[in-house]
Amino acid sequence: MFFAPFDKRLLRRRVPVYAGILITVCLTLACNRLESGSGFWLQRLDYLLYDWRFGLLSDHYAGDADSRVPVIVVDIDESSLAEQGRWPWSRRQLSQLLTRLADAGVAVVGLDIVLAEAEQQPLGRWLDTVPEQQRLMLLELMKSAPDPDTLLASTMRRLDVVAGFFFSDNSTDTRGVLPAPVAQLPSGVPMTFLASPGYNGNLPLFAEASAGAGFVSTFTDRDGSIRRTPLVMRYGDQLYPSLSLAMVMIYLLDWQLETEIVRLGDVMVPRQLAVAGIQVRTDALGRVIVPYKGPARSYRYISAADIMAGRVASDVLEGALVLVGTSAQGLADLRTTPVGTQYPGVEVHANVIDALLNGSFPYRPEWEPGATFLLMILTGLLLSVVLPGMGPLRAIPSSIAALLLVVVINAICWSMGLDLPLAPLILLCFTLVILNLGYGFVYESRSRRTLKGMFDQYVPPAHIEKMLDDPAAYQFQGDNRQMTVLFSDIRSFTSISEGLPANELKQLLSSYFTPVTKTIFDHEGTIDKYVGDMVMAFWGAPLDDVDHASHAVAAALAMIEVTRTLEQPFALRGWPRLVAGIGVNTGAMNVGDMGSSYRRAYTVLGDAVNLGSRLESLTKYYGVDVLVGENTRHQALEFEYRFVDRIQVKGKLEALDVFEPLGLISETSAATREELDYHRRAMDLYICANWRAAREAFDELVWRYPQCKLYQVFQERLREWEMLPPSDWDGSFQHQQK
Repeated sequence: MFFAPFDKRLLRRRVPVYAGILITVCLTLACNRLESGSGFWLQRLDYLLYDWRFGLLSDHYAGDADSRVPVIVVDIDESSLAEQGRWPWSRRQLSQLLTRLADAGVAVVGLDIVLAEAEQQPLGRWLDTVPEQQRLMLLELMKSAPDPDTLLASTMRRLDVVAGFFFSDNSTDTRGVLPAPVAQLPSGVPMTFLASPGYNGNLPLFAEASAGAGFVSTFTDRDGSIRRTPLVMRYGDQLYPSLSLAMVMIYLLDWQLETEIVRLGDVMVPRQLAVAGIQVRTDALGRVIVPYKGPARSYRYISAADIMAGRVASDVLEGALVLVGTSAQGLADLRTTPVGTQYPGVEVHANVIDALLNGSFPYRPEWEPGATFLLMILTGLLLSVVLPGMGPLRAIPSSIAALLLVVVINAICWSMGLDLPLAPLILLCFTLVILNLGYGFVYESRSRRTLKGMFDQYVPPAHIEKMLDDPAAYQFQGDNRQMTVLFSDIRSFTSISEGLPANELKQLLSSYFTPVTKTIFDHEGTIDKYVGDMVMAFWGAPLDDVDHASHAVAAALAMIEVTRTLEQPFALRGWPRLVAGIGVNTGAMNVGDMGSSYRRAYTVLGDAVNLGSRLESLTKYYGVDVLVGENTRHQALEFEYRFVDRIQVKGKLEALDVFEPLGLISETSAATREELDYHRRAMDLYICANWRAAREAFDELVWRYPQCKLYQVFQERLREWEMLPPSDWDGSFQHQQK
């Protein structure tokens, strides 16, 4: 029905259509969890395409080089370390640097360093080696000199300094002090802001002297690259700014942050942050995409040594926002970014500051997962339906055109400020193309299969593989061996066939035989033949099978279950309900390649085979699904059985017991065992010719289990025999029909 509007070529290629739809659904569900951290290979692909797009599109979002608010990096570089000595510098050196910046008239200074500890005085240890009289004189001189930390704090008060601090994952690591928060969150409300249990702040002396503070903690994606950075983080129920945001807030003289929070499911999610009229869209964690202006040193860098030595004109720094950081190789502040490796971490802050004041941020909207989900479903369904109807010469250019269209639309969205993932759609298109090209190759080569495919219709694939490993070991001449045979027949099939058109009857049989055959194969059986609605199978050949009886009984029970599962789909198509009867028997049989010079078949013959067919025909009389002979029951001991009758079939003198398998003994319920006990007592009375007591026992069984036809059969038989009992009773019932 689904494929009716399309041409016949598509109808012959339903497999790639179904497979394409399945792949579309699976990839859509996998890609929809990119942000949850699942599937690193998929997320890694998304990162690579993001970086490729970022490098390809030159129109980045940060401000221009001549921004109205300049951002400058004062770099503690290799030359600074050569002139001023190794890092960390003394507080006097930092005080000297800040003094020069204050004299130059900078607007705000951000320190990408943390002043968490008081400066150690190595002079104190040296004084212990000095004679006492000289030591006292030196101590007096030291008292008159200003303390280095006090000197630095005093210098910090001369200008607006924003100190850096770290957030820590260790809840016991809470050194120093935090700055004033920029927002208060409602207590007990689940929110998705990045949170931290600990911090490493500045000494109180420096916290009081600074105009503010912001965290300098960095967060990389799973591949180690910095593409997003949080503007705020949560500690307790309060929000604290990053170094970049804190510098902008100090510059704009506004320390209050407005947060727009929306509900997403059971949690509250930040959507937008605003300060002094500047609005910034964030993701669900309060992060922004870093709008890199370009590769490293896209902003102006000035060596700290040049500033401290007075080699920089004051008008260069006047009114600028200055970040004090390092690009020196040994100081471990070089990062990986989409625009290059060995990127100074301090310049990440510069890009964010520049975008806050002069530019804008791209953002991934909160509706992106839903939009991506819908777009992937529509694209996947379209390609799944269209591509199988094309030849390779049309499918390849069409697929390339689809990929280019996806990339162009994504680039347009990026230019509009929307960051939409590119990897899911490209991966989906590429996968569907490979699927259809690969299937086309398999489809065209299928006609070249050999004799293996023909024999595969009757023998399980595992048997075929074993036989092909050593074909000389399997001769198809006649052989006599102990085996088990199974016959299955659809009851009332004549009336069913009269009520259906020939084409629908063919479809019904195909829909029934396919799962039934699979069930037989799954239980290591060999299909002998199909005759109308009858299926014949056997176990024990061509491969030896010591558990042939058990496998046959298990297959019979599974076939009954498969037949029941077909009721609903058959009813939806207007087909009648199928009821199967199955006979299973074990004994000596002749097996081999038999027939004439015109047609031959690998089959089984013998009295045990005929008895299996008789047992199948008796299932309808007794109202049971499966009947097995006593040899089968004795060899398949893991199953629970109900004794059905002792019978004498037409043409046979000896009587035999027949049984109904109910399932594995280990899975038999207590209620079933109770029923079997009642039935066993009734059958004992029946065998002993105690007709009245047996009839009363079966009356009780019919009352207790009215759905069981077997008990009704014996009830009716015993009512007749109470009036006219058999004269030559030997415990067996003679069936007059085959």
